[in-house]
Amino acid sequence: MSSWRDSLTNIPGTVANFINESASTASSYLHSQGPTRSPTPTATVGSVSEESVPQGEYKALPIPSSLVKEQWRLIFTSDANIQDLNAAIAHCRDLVLLSEECSEERRWLVRHLVDLRYSLQELEEAQALASDVVVMNAIKAVVGHHFVPHHPHGRKNRLQAAAKRFYCDHCTTIIWSVVQASYICSDCGYLVHQKCIDNVKRVCAHVLVSERQHPISEICPEVGLAAQNYKCAECGTLLNLKSSWIEPRLCDYSGLYYCPSCNWNDNCFVPARIIHNWDFSPRRVSRAAQQEIRLFLDRALIRLEEDNPKLFVFVEKLCAVKKLRQNLVHMRHYLAACKLAMEHKLVEQQMAGRRHLAQSNEFYSLSDLTQVESGVLTEFLQGVFKAFGDHIRSCDMCLAKAYICEICSNNEVIFPFDDGCIKCEQCNSIYHRVCLTRKNMICPKCVRIQERRLQLDRLKSTEDAKDVSEGHSDVVELSLA
Repeated sequence: MSSWRDSLTNIPGTVANFINESASTASSYLHSQGPTRSPTPTATVGSVSEESVPQGEYKALPIPSSLVKEQWRLIFTSDANIQDLNAAIAHCRDLVLLSEECSEERRWLVRHLVDLRYSLQELEEAQALASDVVVMNAIKAVVGHHFVPHHPHGRKNRLQAAAKRFYCDHCTTIIWSVVQASYICSDCGYLVHQKCIDNVKRVCAHVLVSERQHPISEICPEVGLAAQNYKCAECGTLLNLKSSWIEPRLCDYSGLYYCPSCNWNDNCFVPARIIHNWDFSPRRVSRAAQQEIRLFLDRALIRLEEDNPKLFVFVEKLCAVKKLRQNLVHMRHYLAACKLAMEHKLVEQQMAGRRHLAQSNEFYSLSDLTQVESGVLTEFLQGVFKAFGDHIRSCDMCLAKAYICEICSNNEVIFPFDDGCIKCEQCNSIYHRVCLTRKNMICPKCVRIQERRLQLDRLKSTEDAKDVSEGHSDVVELSLA
């Protein structure tokens, strides 16, 4: 294997050229056959040619028209030096202070300032170590992406890497991992050739998720090709019949039209359809939308009961999950005050990275909703409920905080998460549901508290009346004197 790997490093440049020529030949052949609706990127190779993209020109982010005159002082390719980056950072910072708040210019400048500072930091670290390997493996920051070298299946297993095909998200052609260098964004998974880095146009999905904070809540908010000036929403390719027909493909998530190079007809569920229709059927979305949905997958941001409260009436699985989460919230208060549970890290062991399920019953993530539909989340919460319940009923410190129903005077201890028990929302007392029903849902403790308040009010009123009468008699005596 080592001799085979050594021989790969000595492959002549003619082999790489031959592969590139073969790929371009196949691309032109596919283009001549006309566009298809195949979801694989090989069917869309002919839409955007690598040779049609001018090298060295910055097209990563549409710059606002008011900043075009400053473009030459702000934008650099990946081969910029430290002096250029420092000058660009200083000028960009000044423009941020001069721009209006919440304007498109300031948003663009802030994004670009972060990229410039990130590139400067990586370049300074690489030069400080003075190592060629570090320079080659340095992170490249472009349009919010943080590109790192892509080594599929690791450096050692080159055979498996060569057997699996990877495609460039920019030019849609095959990445021959044996002879071609590639980079991948560590934030959103955007995969690209090394030669295509400076021409990347798609803003990092991680940046869009951070700015938007919530997935799009409207179902396919389509605006039409006319509103897009018959251009691709990402790369600006004309979608018309003048020279050659380029198929416009609708993204069901964003409602925008894309060219085949930016929309590979990937199938994915749409968050808005889940929230409003409880529809998990896959829809065709663009590459950018798929990356954005992937980043939203594990973020607990959806207030389902606020967005669609009737959903809990028609979906029984959601009602069961809501009840389990309410019980876990009650249990968490016991475990948070238990030293033994804190020492054994019971909550961390059972909940892992999904502690939001026991902190409240309001927020859901997309992953939670998909697991509710499949039944996986219900089984997971039932297991956690059993583990928490076993600890609480066997721990003396937790048992000391149990309740006894004062209506039936039964010696059995009860908890707010027990079946058949109910909690008073006013005084937090716990009763058997049957016992409180016999009392017409009137809490005895609340009645006692109300009686005490009335007694205190009456006592205070009598004391005030007595003080007023005494003050009046003193005034009469003084007047007579």
